[in-house]
Amino acid sequence: MSVVATLGMGLLFVGGVLFVNGLWLRGHGSNQDVAIFNLLTGSITFLIVLWWAFGGSATNGTVFNAAGTLLFSFTYLWLAANAYRGIEDQRSFGYYCLFVATVAVPTGYLVLRGGDIGLAGLWWLWAALWAVFFVNLGLEREGITEAVGGFTSVVGVVTGTAGYIMVTGFWPIIWIRVEHFNTGFCTTTIDILPARDFPQE
Repeated sequence: MSVVATLGMGLLFVGGVLFVNGLWLRGHGSNQDVAIFNLLTGSITFLIVLWWAFGGSATNGTVFNAAGTLLFSFTYLWLAANAYRGIEDQRSFGYYCLFVATVAVPTGYLVLRGGDIGLAGLWWLWAALWAVFFVNLGLEREGITEAVGGFTSVVGVVTGTAGYIMVTGFWPIIWIRVEHFNTGFCTTTIDILPARDFPQE
């Protein structure tokens, strides 16, 4: 299975859990139900992390792929534990969200340099969402909880849709080729290809 398809499998569940978490933040749903979905999503993405990190060449994944995914796996596992226990003071979790947001910004840039504009955009969207989580939880701005819930659900829909497209093999990757010539000139070719046709180095 390609890296994009494996990522898509995880993002499909991530999109679902973000949508449900957004509803939960707006007062719809119980802590226990939300905990179950977050535990499932955190576990699935953590298994993907282990596969990429320790599966060797068979996985096509890298430590970079694993590390980025682990940021979010831990988010859902921590949130599952907090929701199940009914923890009200989530300032520590909020500051962890700040850490995730900080790492997500340069990660998006690195992904963009690799040619995947769509995935780069997702990383920056997640950076914005996790930054909002920090403001809401870490800084205890409870007045924005309703808006944060709505934003979370929207990001969930976008993420889940992207994950589904990745799983089906139609995720578009923009491959930028730059050819240099001895004359000092260069040409740039931009190809938009489905992930399944993306050339492997």
